[in-house]
Amino acid sequence: MAQIERRDKQPEPPKEEPKASGGKLSRRDFLIGGGTGVVVGIAAGTVLGREVFPKAAPTPEAIVPETPAAEGAAPAAAPTYKAGFELAFDPTNCTGCMKCAVACSEKYGSFLFPDQTADTVNLEFARIRPMRFQYIDVASHCYDCKLIPWAEGSDKAPCQEVCPQDAILTIPEGEGKEGYYGMGYKWIDREKCLGLDKCWRCAEVCEEQFGSGISFDPIEKKAQVCSRCGGDPECVKACPEPLALQWVPAMRNGRFYAQNPHALADLYYRKLFNVRRTL
Repeated sequence: MAQIERRDKQPEPPKEEPKASGGKLSRRDFLIGGGTGVVVGIAAGTVLGREVFPKAAPTPEAIVPETPAAEGAAPAAAPTYKAGFELAFDPTNCTGCMKCAVACSEKYGSFLFPDQTADTVNLEFARIRPMRFQYIDVASHCYDCKLIPWAEGSDKAPCQEVCPQDAILTIPEGEGKEGYYGMGYKWIDREKCLGLDKCWRCAEVCEEQFGSGISFDPIEKKAQVCSRCGGDPECVKACPEPLALQWVPAMRNGRFYAQNPHALADLYYRKLFNVRRTL
């Protein structure tokens, strides 16, 4: 039977004869032919893979339509005020910039005495006190100590136990002033506190005078204790070093008491440099 050619078939270009090189293919021709075969093989495998293993179309149940937000409504934000958290200080990252103390003093100075502290910054209002030692900076603050009922007969903090006026309170969740105190952290009842001149027993029991978490405001000389800003500490947000001051879940093993800055500086120095601090 005679072979019938298609009328619309384009004429094929003449094939070039490979140049003979002593009856063998040249290295250049061999590489060109091998590369073409690899490309053709990859293309064929891709097409075959799409046919044999097609992508499954999503089921109607898997498609979740987006619910448009109400016009003018702000996006829902995660709660920032947290209970059961603790301040964690890392001396290897602290630079001693004092920004934590400045932020704390500005916040509470304007809160307690807005008229007297207008346009001023007085670090005596700060509940956190960065202190500089030989190559070491120590951020001193309240460590939220607890007594043990079977040993001391109480589960209060030492400062609370010795206060004759019961002026050091633990404000439960749902009470207090948002951003200042509450969420299970301490606060001073300034109406009950006798102040530095008449009492100061809380500071005395806090390891050493002004050694840790108790301080006194410079105007009325009433006691001050870190209230963790009601669960969202201003000092942590102001710290420029992400790991120097952190707000982390409280994880403790055994008894826990405040330490005065001098003892902490000795401890940190010895751990960092493997020698005892001499100054």
